[in-house]
Amino acid sequence: MGVTVEAVLLGMLVMIAGTIPRNLIFAANLRFYQGVPWAVPVTAVYLVCFWRYLQGAGPPPSTAEHRRNGLRATGVPGGVWAWALLAGGLGIVALVLGLRVANRLVVLPPQQLPDLTQVPRATVLALLLMAAPVAGVVEEAAFRGYMQGPIE
Repeated sequence: MGVTVEAVLLGMLVMIAGTIPRNLIFAANLRFYQGVPWAVPVTAVYLVCFWRYLQGAGPPPSTAEHRRNGLRATGVPGGVWAWALLAGGLGIVALVLGLRVANRLVVLPPQQLPDLTQVPRATVLALLLMAAPVAGVVEEAAFRGYMQGPIE
């Protein structure tokens, strides 16, 4: 049980370290200089540094091996990659269809969305497109690596 709790806590720490800075950078971009999506390159640099640190780069050197092993980042053959993309696409289709059915069965209260009408569309699109790789990288590192690895 101790290994599981430790794995979950460490994975959540990795998740927080990967997402909170992105959220703060995006919020700052929506508040300052909205006309320029400056948060995208800043977030990209942070994401590269985050990934490199989890790969064992940076201080302290005494934890480098543990960080590298916890990440479990390995290459995937092209055929496996293609099948994974197909499966992911089919999963998205199934999710959308399932949500359409669920929306007919259960009526949810309307959600309050932020007013982005004053923000240029290019900035909103750039931030949305940058959010996708951040989510993928951080979730893979936190869940597949640091949580799932020790639990297996």
